[in-house]
Amino acid sequence: MSNIKSQIRDIIIDFSNENLNEEFSKKSVEILDKLEETNAEILSTSRTDIWAASILNIVLDMNGLFNKKHSMYMTKKDFSQKIGVSAGTIKNKAEAVKEILNLEENDSRVLISSTEESSKKVEVKEEVAVTTEAPVKELKNEKKEMYKSFMKSAHESTDFKEKVENFENAIKVAAEMINEEEVSYWKDEVTKPYMIALQDLGNTLAANKDYDGAKKVYELMLTLNPSDNQGMRYKLVNILIKHNSRKEINELFAKYATDKSAIWLYSKVLYYYKNNNMYMAKEALKQALNSNKYIALKLIKWTAFMEMSGVYINPVLFSEANYYCEESIELWRKAKGSIDWLLKNVIKK
Repeated sequence: MSNIKSQIRDIIIDFSNENLNEEFSKKSVEILDKLEETNAEILSTSRTDIWAASILNIVLDMNGLFNKKHSMYMTKKDFSQKIGVSAGTIKNKAEAVKEILNLEENDSRVLISSTEESSKKVEVKEEVAVTTEAPVKELKNEKKEMYKSFMKSAHESTDFKEKVENFENAIKVAAEMINEEEVSYWKDEVTKPYMIALQDLGNTLAANKDYDGAKKVYELMLTLNPSDNQGMRYKLVNILIKHNSRKEINELFAKYATDKSAIWLYSKVLYYYKNNNMYMAKEALKQALNSNKYIALKLIKWTAFMEMSGVYINPVLFSEANYYCEESIELWRKAKGSIDWLLKNVIKK
């Protein structure tokens, strides 16, 4: 199993354990397997959490969990907040996955025999476990429930201060759940609730323009997990570009020098342009266009014309373009002349 696939699988299983049940986990992993079988290289074209979110979204949607009548009902907004990926990005990537695998509505490959029955079985199992296990295990279960409660409250709250307070409480409880002296953050299962709560806190702070607070959270996460399985460097670099923190940006680029993803390359293009280093900007743009031309075309607003003209559009790369623009379009707009410069250089290609 590839490292990327393993990371996607871990996110799916963790989310299912926290919010769903084993049947949803199993079915989602089956779709992941099919996706890899169809195109082994495709998983490297986007962030692991986006792949996991899109696959889970397909399984939840086709099995009726977004329907209020379902016993495990959650809204698409709740799902987006819990998984830490925007609803628009999830929708676009899910459509891409369905197109790649030729999945139709209520496809038998996605449907679970009885989601209602599965959820009841899990509930009974948990109830028995609480009454029969040793005190130490009961304490762990109690902390897990506290963690879930704080996370649920944070996601459901519409008050910024209340959201932050609940995420911070969840982080404290998650830290207490890590009882080993030496751990590998994210790789070790026991650390994932802590890292997920940190991610949600950082994203909440960034969404409310507390960039200093978000920056500290993202930097902590990258210190704990330099492999950055959660893709926090992409969030951090945007904050650094926004404030033109050149020393920190260059250090981040050096730290992840092997990252050749389109998102990382376009971040370099913007940074070099913003600092008037046109040679480096053009070099980075060449690589970026080779990786994903749709990002540039979307930034210069040519994708609508492509869609209307009937030209074939790669759904995976187009989904990645939607994600990048959703995250970074404002940074480009605020960099004076950047869109015109991009247009000029794309036409030359």
